[in-house]
Amino acid sequence: MKQRKVISILLTAAMVVTMAAGCVKQEPAGKEAAAAVSEEASADDGADTDLVLEPVDIKEYGVAPKITDFVPEDADTSGTKEDGTPWKIAWSSLSNAEESLAHMTELMEGMSDEMGFELVTFDAQADPQKQTSDINNAISQGCDALIVAPIDASSQNSVMKKAKDAGMVVLNVQNTVTDEESYDYYVGPDDTAAAQQAASLLMNALPDGGKIVMVEGNPGETCQINRTKGFKAVISQYPEYEILEEQGCLNWSTAECMSVMESYLSKYPEIDGVFCQWDIGCGTCIQAAEGTGRADDIAFVSVDGTQAGLDAVAEGGCWKGLSMQDFDTNSRIQVLAALAVLNGDGDKVEKMLYTPNICITEENAKNFTAGW
Repeated sequence: MKQRKVISILLTAAMVVTMAAGCVKQEPAGKEAAAAVSEEASADDGADTDLVLEPVDIKEYGVAPKITDFVPEDADTSGTKEDGTPWKIAWSSLSNAEESLAHMTELMEGMSDEMGFELVTFDAQADPQKQTSDINNAISQGCDALIVAPIDASSQNSVMKKAKDAGMVVLNVQNTVTDEESYDYYVGPDDTAAAQQAASLLMNALPDGGKIVMVEGNPGETCQINRTKGFKAVISQYPEYEILEEQGCLNWSTAECMSVMESYLSKYPEIDGVFCQWDIGCGTCIQAAEGTGRADDIAFVSVDGTQAGLDAVAEGGCWKGLSMQDFDTNSRIQVLAALAVLNGDGDKVEKMLYTPNICITEENAKNFTAGW
């Protein structure tokens, strides 16, 4: 009953926010292992691929990454210049209607107050033309650095390159763009590795194998492609697991998600596991299964890390696990990386800073808060 209440709360939030939350291995989970997974996973950008990935050690990925694994303690991350004036950093959010990015904005504003740099915030409102205009505005204002979560993989390439050519330090965050020359650094998740974690969580819940359906995000979006690729790269190696069907949901629509899951339940008398590519969608899938009395017979896993998702996993019901993006850690890393570069310590920061997701299960779910 408690889990149903949590899922109801999650679905209420879905009426307001229907887009994906984050398209956002340590030593145990540090940058070296994360980069190794990312390099392997990036060998082919298509969803149909011969990529092979092994299941991860869930416990190894069950803790948050250390910020100092990405921006070392001896890097100069002062928020002010040598003359005492503040560094001016522009933050271009693809849409603060997405709760995860609104949360990230709040975190960065707090860091601005704490560290003394000036943060200029732009909300593109999911409009590529507005985001281009916002970045041009940041260039005109003479910002020293640009942190941008781009709307898609290509529409901002030119203006990001323009900002870089104007002397700004450009950090591409959350969603990678296709032109690596348009940015100086990337900070954020690797969606292929996140789905590798999700596959590992589902295998842990179904150790003897089973029949699986996939409910995917917006077809053709980078994170949808990579989450599909990463999940199948693990599951396809094990014949005891059968993927019955996979379907995408236009614009991450929960209404479409409900329709897809209902069609699966009608079509397949036996479904043992569901991989849904985002938490709000996963709550929708569970609601559909509850409507047929089958939820308790199915293991559900997802990617994101919403608070409602964490709470549902903690209850120990049919939502067996999720791959959580740590927005708090990512926000700090991207700001600290920008400041390190501005203060002359760019050589201490690697270009591609893939931050590993956290494997959430009933055992550790209460150890984390999402903030959104």
